[in-house]
Amino acid sequence: MSAAITAFRMQLRLALRTPNFWMAQSTAPPQTLLFLSVIDAFDRPDLVSHALLAPMLISMWGTAVWTGGSVVRDDRWTGRLELHVASPTPYGIVVTARVGAVVLLSLLTVPITLLTAWATYGITISVAHPWLLVTVLAATALAITATGIIFTSMTILSRVGNTFQNSASYPLLLLGGAFVPLALLPGWIQPLGRLVFLSWSSDLLRDSVTAPVVARWPGRLGMVVLLGAIGFYAGHRLIRVIMRRVAVTGTLSSP
Repeated sequence: MSAAITAFRMQLRLALRTPNFWMAQSTAPPQTLLFLSVIDAFDRPDLVSHALLAPMLISMWGTAVWTGGSVVRDDRWTGRLELHVASPTPYGIVVTARVGAVVLLSLLTVPITLLTAWATYGITISVAHPWLLVTVLAATALAITATGIIFTSMTILSRVGNTFQNSASYPLLLLGGAFVPLALLPGWIQPLGRLVFLSWSSDLLRDSVTAPVVARWPGRLGMVVLLGAIGFYAGHRLIRVIMRRVAVTGTLSSP
């Protein structure tokens, strides 16, 4: 636990001094403008909450995937991966703590997005269920951190792990309802989307803002937590197996 806390604090300090982190957050305003312009062009003010949710989730997910990959690359280039193999603390725990620190900071995207909407289109959002919104945002941040470790494991295994991360991120965001609600996608793909925690959290986030009554929210929130926990388990199992494999094959420190 002490190693995880140390890694969390270290990454917080690094992120605040790293230009790449702020560049990732700086994409939120243009993405907000893009989605709002589409809504405005088609005169669909009822979809404003959808347009504002997309850049938030994209930024949080992108931050998690980018951080996980950069942590592994930095550890490999500096020779720290070998030390992590010998450490009693599982490497997955250290990476999760570091990714979690940056995902926590990426919640800054929420006020940035809302401020951009107000400054450009004069849009102000009235939240129907603020306590539920905060709860779902926290659960979503945890699930993003946990599931992102699966993508991090690919960086350990392959030199082209970044290609996998980039190519798999947008289908996951699409299935998760980050761009449009899952109900608007073709019927045959909707069951697949329900296997992605983002589809549950994105629907809950929209309902917490606009719905007078949020139906079955405890069970839906439970699905976010459950699928996030499954992603956490799968990611850590993958990291453990892959670390063992690259150690045995002698490719642990391969650039």
